[in-house]
Amino acid sequence: MEDKFKEFIDCLKKFSIKDALFIERNLDRQYKALEKLHKNLNDTLLFFKLVITNALLSYQLIMKGEKYWEKFSEFFSKNKDFSYFEEFLSTYNKRFLNTKLKRLEKIKTFVDNLNLEKIEKYALIPELYLRDLARYLNQKPTDKTIVFSYKMLMYAYRIVKNEDVPFKKGIFIPLDSRLSRISKDKEFWLKLEKETYIPLLHMDSIIWLTFNLNINGLNIPKELKDKLLCLKKALDSLLNQS
Repeated sequence: MEDKFKEFIDCLKKFSIKDALFIERNLDRQYKALEKLHKNLNDTLLFFKLVITNALLSYQLIMKGEKYWEKFSEFFSKNKDFSYFEEFLSTYNKRFLNTKLKRLEKIKTFVDNLNLEKIEKYALIPELYLRDLARYLNQKPTDKTIVFSYKMLMYAYRIVKNEDVPFKKGIFIPLDSRLSRISKDKEFWLKLEKETYIPLLHMDSIIWLTFNLNINGLNIPKELKDKLLCLKKALDSLLNQS
């Protein structure tokens, strides 16, 4: 089993932050969905508020995450107001709906206090965002929806700024059921970040997307395709043994 982990880690080490940014911008359907929403909204502050809120409610979905974010983009491209969020949840995210509607009300009071200056500060100082949000929602800064909301906030920030702003190290990975199959141990992931020099939020994108991609069919540089194929093979080998 140790050999399987070594193969997995060796493949991860091949990736650079530049690779991760390329993967996120060009291969992540969630990123593409946000690009489309931003283009259609013409309201930057509303864009950020919608993205943060949706990320905090993205659990126990009734469809795959990529499809859910595409539905989110389509819905709010037509219904350009935060007041439609309850209708959106009732249509596309109705599992545990009553719980999510209560959470929506609490999130709404958080995002209502946001402005573009504060969002800029949060984007550049993730520890501040994670601390404030976790305290407000009475959660831990490492909880899946908290760190995932920061990831999506940064996707939105990159789109608004039209800049490839990388993630910083030290932010925990959104540990879903798929990544938990690799390890549920927080120390494993923090050690992996140090060993690979890849911030965990970038690592999340690389690993999570590799699970779903038809890599051979991608029109991307051969060097990057080879890295993804290496990781895909290592993941298959590792998870088939676990």
